[in-house]
Amino acid sequence: MSHHTEQTVLFPALVSKPVTVAFDQPDTTSDGGAILLKVVDKKLRLTQALASCIGDAREPGKVTHTLLDMIRQRVYGICCGYSDNNDVARIGADPMHKLLLDRDPVWGEDLASQPTLSRFENDRRVRDLYRMSKELMQTVISRHAKRLPGRKAKLVTIDMDPTDDPVHGQQQLSLFNGHYRQWCYLPMLSFVSFNDEQEQYLTAAVLRPGNAPAKLGAIALLKRLIPVLKRKFPHAEIRVRLDGGFACNEVFDYLDEAEVTYLVAMARNSVLQRLAETEMTVARERFEQQQQQTVSIYGSGRYKAEKWSCERRVIWKAEVVSLPGREPRDNLRFVVTNLKVKPSAVYDIYRQRGDSENRIKELKDGLDLGRMSCHAFWANQLRLLLVAAAFVLMQELRHGLRRTALAKAQVSTLQLRLLKIGGRVYRSARRVVIHLAASHPWRESWLKAARVWGAAVP
Repeated sequence: MSHHTEQTVLFPALVSKPVTVAFDQPDTTSDGGAILLKVVDKKLRLTQALASCIGDAREPGKVTHTLLDMIRQRVYGICCGYSDNNDVARIGADPMHKLLLDRDPVWGEDLASQPTLSRFENDRRVRDLYRMSKELMQTVISRHAKRLPGRKAKLVTIDMDPTDDPVHGQQQLSLFNGHYRQWCYLPMLSFVSFNDEQEQYLTAAVLRPGNAPAKLGAIALLKRLIPVLKRKFPHAEIRVRLDGGFACNEVFDYLDEAEVTYLVAMARNSVLQRLAETEMTVARERFEQQQQQTVSIYGSGRYKAEKWSCERRVIWKAEVVSLPGREPRDNLRFVVTNLKVKPSAVYDIYRQRGDSENRIKELKDGLDLGRMSCHAFWANQLRLLLVAAAFVLMQELRHGLRRTALAKAQVSTLQLRLLKIGGRVYRSARRVVIHLAASHPWRESWLKAARVWGAAVP
């Protein structure tokens, strides 16, 4: 345990009486609600599954912090807003975080230090990371296969998206990207959703160099994901939605071979513009007739790019957009698909993939996805997997609250209302008692979450 002299801060003329502040309360925590994370993880068995993928070459007699402990320390810490090793090391003596690692909250060993965690991150082999990625995917898919057994899952949709991850140092393979105009990584994230549910569940997070084309690694990821989904959901239609960066012959050929339905955006070119010329002309005429209101016309046709192996169906939206205070503009969009429904229905299905952008924003804003500050590329891949694991836990926590006011809460809101609660941890010979702040403004929300996850709440 750490020992240090406490300082007192005095505000002599702040209110009617002098105000004194002292950080002197022992066995207290600012993450008193984080016990929910342990409950969720115990049912999902995610951190245990990830730890089972890693070999430990250390001498057993000299090990203080197991691999499972360090994975849990990092994942639970990320959930609570401590995204970096330096951040997590600051809570090494926190009684709640020791309790989350099955240690005595008062007298137990402090958590791993920053150097220990850094060694852990930099000692991982590529095959360990590959196994962890597969286990993360299997855990998420198996969880929902249990939730939707038999024929309850009629449709499983895969959405894949690259995103920029700015870097600020000398990280390996962090390269300048002309599109984003910065030095960065370009991680690939994949999500799955079921039937008409809005939530898209993270299944994979793959780190890529900063200049990687969108399609890099896409086929390998689909080859890993689609067979698992077909085994777990044999009666469901598997659908893939991708943005324009994936529109290449290799991706289309694999999707055809895998016998899935797909919707893939495609950038315009002169041939496609000629195909949509009639609809675009009609859209402009109706725009003038309807007093400057946005007009959309849909059409479809067959198209074969020079490098494609065959013709494919392309649908388009010919639109004239009118926004207040702006000049009207043409908005011509194309989607390659093998769905046999009318073009407007295809486009309605495709544009729903935009919700994955909201999940990426959650990862960035709520869990600090961009903290890839290790020098080694594979160490940063591990960090990305740990952030993904934290997001899986938070999504599972939110799913349990789907019939409450927190059903659509962002990760940052869940942190504030359910995890970041001041409290004191008391340990006796028979039990551990967590005394949370009586004035916590979202007390009832926390109690609802506790009930959902099996706590006995009178």
